Formats: sequence, structure tokens, C-alpha cells
Amino acid sequence: MVTIVRVVGERGKEIGSILWRCVYSFSLTLLCSAGLAFIPQGPESLRLVSHPGWTFPVFIFSVAAWSTAAWYSARLTLGRVFDGTSLLDRTDTPFVNRIRMWLPRFLGIVPASVLSIQFQRMGQPVLALACFGVAFAMGVFVVKRRAWFASRFRGFDGETASIRFESLQQRTVLTVTVAIVLTFVLLLAVWIWPVEVTRLVSAPALLCFAFASWILFGDLVLTYYFKQARLPSMAALPLLLFVAFSLWNDNHRVRLLPASAGEPPPVRRAIDDHLDAWLQTRVDSGALLPGRPFPLFVVAAEGGGIRAAYWAGMVLAKLQDDSGARFGRHLFALSGVSGGSLGGSAFAALVADAGSAGLARAPCARGARDGAYQACMRNVLQRDFLSPTLGYALYPDMLQRFLPFAIPAADRARAMEAAWAQGWESATGNDRFARRFDQLWAGDPAMNVPSLLLNATLVDGGNRIIASDLVIDGRFPDAYDALDPVLDLRRMSLSTAVHNSARFSYISPAGTVSACREGKALVACAPGRERRPWGRVIDGAYFENSGVESVRDLLFAMRPRLAQWRERGYDIDTAVIVISNSPDAIAPSGKQDPANARMDTTFLSELLAPPLGLFNTRTARATFAVTAGLRDMAVILPAGPERFLWFGMHSANDTPLGWALASETYQGIDALLQPPHEGKLPFRSVLARLPP
Repeated sequence: MVTIVRVVGERGKEIGSILWRCVYSFSLTLLCSAGLAFIPQGPESLRLVSHPGWTFPVFIFSVAAWSTAAWYSARLTLGRVFDGTSLLDRTDTPFVNRIRMWLPRFLGIVPASVLSIQFQRMGQPVLALACFGVAFAMGVFVVKRRAWFASRFRGFDGETASIRFESLQQRTVLTVTVAIVLTFVLLLAVWIWPVEVTRLVSAPALLCFAFASWILFGDLVLTYYFKQARLPSMAALPLLLFVAFSLWNDNHRVRLLPASAGEPPPVRRAIDDHLDAWLQTRVDSGALLPGRPFPLFVVAAEGGGIRAAYWAGMVLAKLQDDSGARFGRHLFALSGVSGGSLGGSAFAALVADAGSAGLARAPCARGARDGAYQACMRNVLQRDFLSPTLGYALYPDMLQRFLPFAIPAADRARAMEAAWAQGWESATGNDRFARRFDQLWAGDPAMNVPSLLLNATLVDGGNRIIASDLVIDGRFPDAYDALDPVLDLRRMSLSTAVHNSARFSYISPAGTVSACREGKALVACAPGRERRPWGRVIDGAYFENSGVESVRDLLFAMRPRLAQWRERGYDIDTAVIVISNSPDAIAPSGKQDPANARMDTTFLSELLAPPLGLFNTRTARATFAVTAGLRDMAVILPAGPERFLWFGMHSANDTPLGWALASETYQGIDALLQPPHEGKLPFRSVLARLPP
């Protein structure tokens, strides 16, 4: 027994020494392959490479690069005999040498093999065959290469194959140098042209190229070259730098537009005054008459990445098209979270374009078959917003994490905002998403543009922070006004305001907000005032994912003024529209049925139960807010017809959260807006309320 324990212990030490020597190629290859296979966003991102064009050839090349880097780095680091006392350098047993030989070969075929299986599971046999071809070619190459190329490896006793060497060949040094230089070329290209580059190099290809470059740099630079210089391995150095330099390298300050002379003051409207003006405009136009019901809608758009943005945007666009643009004139405000903020803001911007006659001239509206709003919404949102952000995260912003100073231009948040702004401009021909947030309500048509309440969460405190053209006052309990004069956010663009509501870690970073100070006191921001960090904003879903809480606060704030209008004989028919994008969404209900509960895995429950519970409250809190909102409608609003309209995305497909969807997924969502699915949603109830 003692002998067995001793042998197992010795083998364990040998295996540990081997894995630490090639820790980057081993860990990144296995963990990242598992991530692409098992994380829900993995399969959806892989569907991006099936689009026509060069995306799949580039992806196959990136997989080959990752496979080659994994094999090559492990082979060189395990084969080199360094001077020193390392167990691996002193051990020359058949057991160790078999691992030296077969572990690099195994790592070389893992990426393409896993992707081949994943594509087959996704119903993409052609792509699966291509990946299998890469795995097969890689396997043949690593086995037959010694017969094809001269080698300077020397053998060990009892083996004819040679795997140990004492110096690198010149061509090996050249190969590694060229690979690392190409990595920095890709870094600069993504940094300078994030949207343009990622149209060709999609998110999966960027991931594979990044894995390849990290493996080469980690194993061959931080391990191989340091040990060659008779220094300890620096494999753990990136982790140490990441932790130590985090005190000084925060480059995620919320981006602001440059100040310009003569720029207009910010548009801010008190809720009571704006409601009076909004209703008076309808009176002046003859749409609001005493004694005749006048519908007033308030919308809550749930979060959920691009899935939420597309579903909310398309529901609103369909209501607008089917009503002949009458729906928008009855929409007072939109409360959005995360992707719901993007969809709601895109709709409000289209309404603003229509008011200035810009929508009729927009490229996206030409030849629209089912309505200009739906056509433009598709054109704006059916884009890959993940790849530019991921490219920044994997290259410029990743480099930033290991520097002791901040480079604002490397902030990956800028890539997301630039992608939204460029997508909007490409579709509509104007730069509305790149303009100052409050300018969405500037000009004569502003009274027809619905107000926006874009909900974010403050990291330090967990409170809501709401960006809106409306003044967020004490009637929004425990919430901050993002456009408060003391906060330096009034020059943020529309795309930045949306992104503050959609900063779901870790794709988007927490945004640092500054406040203006004189000494220790906060003062209204003005040129020349001192600005210091005040707090960090993240996705609004951390507080509440449905957006209904802010709708409920708004309705309570509107209630006294609406009562005054009713006393004057005006019948304001207020209703709430909730747009939920959860694929298995059901209308809110009361008491939960125990039969609907589920017991998650108990694996590592001591560690996983707290974070899983916190994450799952994201959905549960939204369901509670919607259900409570439904209950409160009877208190906030007068008796009347149905005042709570639920647009749930009933779908058999579990569309994952993320910022990119495949064409097939968009088509599946579009199908839910057509018969027979359309009849399950309250489109007719909304349209029936609208006066002719």
C-alpha cells in the first residue's frame, strides 16, 4: 500500500510539473473549447460564421491557428531541457516522455474536434465536416511531421521517436516572432477599425485568434524564454499585474461628447409640466376632446441583450406601422432595461426622424413591404454588435489590464457604442445615436417623441440611476437622476445613455461617472470645475429587469395631474404595455405553484448556491415587479377596460442572451409577429383603443 501511495504521489508530481510547464496551452485549450461547447452563448455565436462571405474561411483559419499554437507551444516547452533543478528537466522516464509526446498532439486536435461535434449538434453538417477536416489534417501532421521535416530532437532510451532538445532552431524563433507580430497587427486593426474589421473577423474567429496568441505568448515568452535565461517561469505574472495595476488603470469612464461653444442647454422637463404640455398638444390638434376616451400608453421593455432589443423594437414598430403611425402619438413614455433600452430608444429615434421628415428619406425605409418602422428596425438591429466589443475586450482592453495607467481609447465600451451609432447611421443616413442624448427631444416635433427612462444600476449602493428627458425627482424612490446637474453626464450621446443601461458584465465594463466638486461639496458642473469619480454604473437588470418599477413610479407621479384633466372632462384612458423577451415568458400571475419549481444541481452547492441565487433573482425580481405592477393598476388607474397589456415572446427556442444573433434566430422572432402567433399577443387590443 505504501508503495502504491508513493508511486501515485510521484506520478502526480510529474504530471503537475508537465502541466505547469505548458499551463497556457493546456488550460486555454481545454477550458475555451468547453466554453464554446457548453456555454449557451457559444452555439449562437458560432452560427455567425455560417453567414455567406469570408466569415467561415477566416474562422477555419483561426481554428487552425489555435490548434497549431496549442500543439506547437506545448511541444516546445515540454521538449526543451533547461538547466536547473526542475523535476521535468531531471526526469527522463518512459511515463513522462509519453506524456511529453502525446499531450501536445492531443491539444492540437482538441479545438477543431470539439467544434466539429458542436456544429453537428447545431445541424450544420458542412461546417462540422470542415472542422473535422482541420482536426484530421492536424492529427496527420503532428504524427508524420518528423518523416517530412528534418529534426534536431534527440531521443531517449528505449524510444526511436525523438522529443527532447536543448536549443531552438532559427526557423522556430522566426515562426514565433512572426506570430506574435501578427497578433499586434490584429490588435491595432481592431483598435482603429473595430466595426470594419469585425465584419470579416467575427466573434468566434476573434476568440480563436486570441487563444492562439495568448498561448504563444504565455508558454513561449513567459515560460520558455524566461527559463532559457535561467530565471523562474513568469506564467503567473499576468495575474499579478492584473491585480496590482487595477488600482490605477480604470479606463472605463463614461464617454462624453466634446464641449462646444454655443451648444444648446440640456432638455429637461418636469413630469407635471410635460404631461400638461403633451396633453395640450393633443387638444390643440383635435385628437383629445372632452368626453371621448383618449388612450395614453406607457411601455416597459424588459432586458435581455439583442434579443430584448429586437423583440421590443419590432413589437413597437409593428404597432406603429399597423396603426398608420397613430400609436406613437399616444405613447407617453418608455422605460427600458439593457436591450429593452436599445429597442425602445431606436423606436423613439425613428419617431423623431419621422417628425422631421427624415424617416421618409432614410435608406432603410425604401421599398419597405411591411412598413417603414419595421424595415428600419430590422436594418438597425439585425447586426453583429458582439464582435466589435469582443474584439476590443480581447485585444486593446486586454492589454490595458496589464498596464499601470489608463488608456481611455482602449475602453471596450466605446466599441459597443460605436457599433450602435454606425449601425443606426448606416440604416437611416443620420447620426442621431451619436448626438447628445437630450437632443432627441429638441425641435418642434419633440412633443411627439416618447420620453425615455433608461434604467441602470449604481455599483456602490445598488440603487437605480435613470437617464431621462424627464426630471427624476423624489417620486422615484431611492433613484438617482443621471442628468442631475452635479453629475458629469449631460454631454453623453444617445448610444452612451443606452449603454449605461446595458452594461452587463463582463462583455461591457462598469462605467465610471464623475461629479463636479468644490472642496468636498458637490456643485453643478460647468467648464473649469473639478471632476472626480462619483460612482460606477452597470446593467439596470441588476436592480430590476422588467422596467416596470420605473413605470409604476411614473404612473404614481402622473396620477394627480391626470385626475385634474379628468375633472375638466377629458377621459384619459391610461394603459401599460409590458414587452417581455424571455423565450418561455408567461403572463404574470399570483401565488406560485410548487409544481413549477425546480431543484438545480447540488454539485458544489456550498460554493455555487449564493451566486446562483443572486443571479436567479434577476428574473424573479422582474416577474415580481410585473405582477405587483398588475396589482397596482387597480389603485393607480381608474376603473375601465384592460389596462395591462402583456407582449411575451412565446418561443420553443431558448435564444441566449448576448449581443449577436444568427439570421435564423431573427427569422424565428419575426415569425412570432405573423399569423398564427400574432393572434396570441394583444396587438388588436392596442389598435382597437386608438381613435381613427
